[in-house]
Amino acid sequence: MYLITNRSFCSRERYLEVVIEASRCGVGNVIIREKDLPNDELESLYIDIKKSLGPTNTNFIINSNLNLFEKLDFEGLHLPFIKFLELLKSGYNFNKIIDNKKILGLSLHSLNEIEKLNQIVDKTKLNIGYVTLSHIFETDCKKGLEPKGLRLLKDSRKITDLKIVALGGILPTNVCEVMEYSDDFAVMSTVMKSKDIQKVVQEYNSNLKNLI
Repeated sequence: MYLITNRSFCSRERYLEVVIEASRCGVGNVIIREKDLPNDELESLYIDIKKSLGPTNTNFIINSNLNLFEKLDFEGLHLPFIKFLELLKSGYNFNKIIDNKKILGLSLHSLNEIEKLNQIVDKTKLNIGYVTLSHIFETDCKKGLEPKGLRLLKDSRKITDLKIVALGGILPTNVCEVMEYSDDFAVMSTVMKSKDIQKVVQEYNSNLKNLI
């Protein structure tokens, strides 16, 4: 499971609690997505998380902020596909991320983007850690936008070996459908808004047992 953070759903104090509880409940990846925060505030927030949490097996991945990724001890960097293409064109050395055993994740939204990324990987041999595909189901985070549905996952699975992480409206009740065509899934509001993180994570895990 990937947790994408959003501090608009809760207070700063609760934000810290949610991230810490999620990690302790076995959430393997946390994407820090507070893209609007100034660097100093985002750095302070991350340091508070790490100090409060202590040693953990959770991968902390920062969204878009290349400066803080290179400055701090994040396990990974997540980029919108267009930002990735811009950096690639400018000559940014993505291999140093891979060489340092860091995770590179990308946000994709269409088969065309999957095909384009396939071509880039074939040419550069760049090791992409995962791609998120969204949004699969209706979600308040993308209110008014038509969801892509399972078809995006099904069709993408046919044309790529990249690790696919489904995103958008993934609930305990539909996670099994999603996992038939993806390698993992990401959540935001269902965890960030929850008052009982352990219960929510257990609901996902309990339903996923049906796939075994």
